[in-house]
Amino acid sequence: MRRRAGAVAAVLSVAFMLVWGNPPAGAQEAVLVGAIEARFGAQWLPDGRVEIALQVLSDDGVWGESLLPPKRLLPAGREHSRWLSTSPVALEGAEVRIAARRLADGVVSVALRVRALPGGWGERQLPLRHLLYAGKQPGYWTWSSSVTIAPVWPQVVAFYGHPGVRSMGVLGHGTPAEVAEEIAVWTGHYDRLNGPRGAIGAYHLITGVAQANPTSDGRWLYRLSHDRIAEYVEAAREHGMLLFLDNQIGWSDPLSEVRLLEEFLREPFVHMALDPEFATEPLGVRPGRAIGGITGEQVNDVLRYLSDFVEEEGLPPKILMVHQFADRMLHDRDVIVTQPGVELSIDMDGIGSPRAKLYGYGLYAISEPSQRPAFKLFFDQDNPLMPPEEVLAMDPVPDLIIYQ
Repeated sequence: MRRRAGAVAAVLSVAFMLVWGNPPAGAQEAVLVGAIEARFGAQWLPDGRVEIALQVLSDDGVWGESLLPPKRLLPAGREHSRWLSTSPVALEGAEVRIAARRLADGVVSVALRVRALPGGWGERQLPLRHLLYAGKQPGYWTWSSSVTIAPVWPQVVAFYGHPGVRSMGVLGHGTPAEVAEEIAVWTGHYDRLNGPRGAIGAYHLITGVAQANPTSDGRWLYRLSHDRIAEYVEAAREHGMLLFLDNQIGWSDPLSEVRLLEEFLREPFVHMALDPEFATEPLGVRPGRAIGGITGEQVNDVLRYLSDFVEEEGLPPKILMVHQFADRMLHDRDVIVTQPGVELSIDMDGIGSPRAKLYGYGLYAISEPSQRPAFKLFFDQDNPLMPPEEVLAMDPVPDLIIYQ
């Protein structure tokens, strides 16, 4: 599996083509591990055209060589002009477009656009110093201030389950180290097939298991010990993987359960998942007797908490995943308000034929407010199991793939 972290001094592909106009339809999605600092430069040529360049800041704090693609020129003219955008500029696993427009003779404004998941181009980001002034001397470049290209995730391939319980998923089939080997095999399949996007493995660990009998605290929930959770935290760290902590809620409430896991959420590679299927207190029946659900406001509570937590702790963005395969599992989706520092992922969690699963994916995973579509596959219960090639042919391609 290719590593996507590390030095950014060489992240730009020298082979990119800059062409004023629209991006090609088949452009890849932006996937970036670690923030990149970029800046834009301009110089005026004797014939009145403006030449545009790009530099990237290295890990050593030094601006790299100016990248001068073959097609990089704004036409001559003194009038205010419209924004002209380049075709995608290839970073390692990411894509950006440079935008520029002439404001007056000797003045040009520059901006950046980043391809945002699940594939659309984001708004123009103007550097603090985005007006570039230049004289007529050839070779005299002026540069903008830097713009941070925010980190996003490679495709995530996760194995789901609970320690020692084979019937609950593949995490129960071995030790964390043994399961990590299997995750690496499946992650490798996606990594070889999905081009520059890359893939990263993950444990999807059920830490709160709904119970068929009442518990002493009335929550109908068994909580995995913190010592056992810590084993998976350390295994994820050792193997360069992510870790999702999954809670089935029972008769508790989502925010209370997430707060109990705060010490683990301080790790930058640890994320959160909620499974409303077993949240049955509003129905007055034990978990498993009927399909439960949570509300959009309960999701908002968790989103706000995680957003504040990320800011206070200085953490990279968290993912909050919510499983769904029926409308009743997530009431009032329309009231959910996404928050800075948290990516909301709705996972199509149903068992069935590929046709049925793709229908559910369209209903739940790729509709608002989901920001990162997720898709679950069942080794023994799907009929048939979709191979990675078919998963990667989905439109849009899932950002997270979970195997149970």
